[in-house]
Amino acid sequence: MTEQDELGQDDLGLGPPGLVVNTMKGDRDEHRAGRWLEWDGRLDGLRAALLGIPYDGASVVRSGARGGPDAVRRGLVWYTTYSSDDGRGMEALCAADIGDVVVTQTDMEATFARVSTAIAALVRRGIVPVSIGGDHSVAFPILRGVVQGSPAGQRLGIIHFDAHHDLRRAHLGAESSGVPFRKALELLPEAIAGRNLAQLGMAEFTNSAQLADYARAQGVTVIPGRTVRREGMAASLARALAVAGAGTEAIYVSVDIDCLDQSQAPGTAAPNPFGLDARDLQEALRTLGADPRVVGLDIVEISPPYDRDDMTGRVGASLVLSFLYGLASRR
Repeated sequence: MTEQDELGQDDLGLGPPGLVVNTMKGDRDEHRAGRWLEWDGRLDGLRAALLGIPYDGASVVRSGARGGPDAVRRGLVWYTTYSSDDGRGMEALCAADIGDVVVTQTDMEATFARVSTAIAALVRRGIVPVSIGGDHSVAFPILRGVVQGSPAGQRLGIIHFDAHHDLRRAHLGAESSGVPFRKALELLPEAIAGRNLAQLGMAEFTNSAQLADYARAQGVTVIPGRTVRREGMAASLARALAVAGAGTEAIYVSVDIDCLDQSQAPGTAAPNPFGLDARDLQEALRTLGADPRVVGLDIVEISPPYDRDDMTGRVGASLVLSFLYGLASRR
């Protein structure tokens, strides 16, 4: 038995998925996404792992993102692993839903330690974590885990889709979901630098001059939502990849679902009436999944209490599959 076989959910600080999606919808010969991601308990051979982080203890606007992982799992019921555009499937990609990080909503430090432990264990074994939050505060322990699981001295670039900078020092004196990338820059400087952080989708009238000044001082590249619409997602993403990949060995991708227009993603803490188009983000994640430098993805801030007929959960599920399809196409 290998070391990978020996490591189980308890060793990773995980519990079972909050929801196991194994219902059959359609013909039995279809390769359904829900069944595809069922886990046999072994890490050996996995190329990607879906990981739930149902923590929203740092939410400062509206809570409810703890239900995000299960909303995405419910969304998987609607999908297969087959691309109509390319005429091929991704059933050969070995991927699984390995469960949820054990969360204590009132204990951020202990919860974040478990997140970092799980992520580091996956990255160390070359498994790409696809984490579903939870509020955006979980991006910091994820990034810390990526750094811990990577070779010493490796530098990490970040591509961050969001309506907000998330570069706050605090929110009314307390740590919040708006601080993860400032924490990463200030607490993980050996691996993460502002010059390798690209932020796409910053919305109008949702940020402040102080945060923009901090981003500028740190060398962060900010590509606002209006710029993405003018230049197109392909050009904006190419620019972000150049920034995140300059002098780094790996790239991490973080997606706050509120970067999308609220007509396509209403179920979130801070809905954005002039957000990005979900179809553009779908293409971006397929491109990023195919890039061998990309070592992980999170999708956060899906809040089912504010959703409409699980619309945002289904968007999240489709985005996960788009990223995994890109990963499956890697040579």
